[in-house]
Amino acid sequence: MKRIIITSSVALFLIMSVGLGYLILFRIDDFKNLSPQEMYQRIISERDYAIAQAIERGDYRCCINPSCTMCYLEANEWNNFIPGTCACDDLIAQGKEPCPQCQKGFCQNCKLK
Repeated sequence: MKRIIITSSVALFLIMSVGLGYLILFRIDDFKNLSPQEMYQRIISERDYAIAQAIERGDYRCCINPSCTMCYLEANEWNNFIPGTCACDDLIAQGKEPCPQCQKGFCQNCKLK
């Protein structure tokens, strides 16, 4: 009985692995067939989804809404050189300046100290 369960589990794992691999390859091929505008929209949509997930995890503490993208896309001094995170909200709480994108969106008519 144990042997059947183990064999079934291995078979299920292999089937799922092959299926997942196919989906990944299909998705990449699908992207290649998009128009430039469709590629752009998909990238923006996936970036925004990734930022929303980082916010839910508590890794993205941005001070503007919608959140900046600068901190997500590149390692910089405002995210402690860890792309995919944002600490601008914490920086403002400490009296420091947020990233340029947050600074522009947060306070267009005033200067932060």
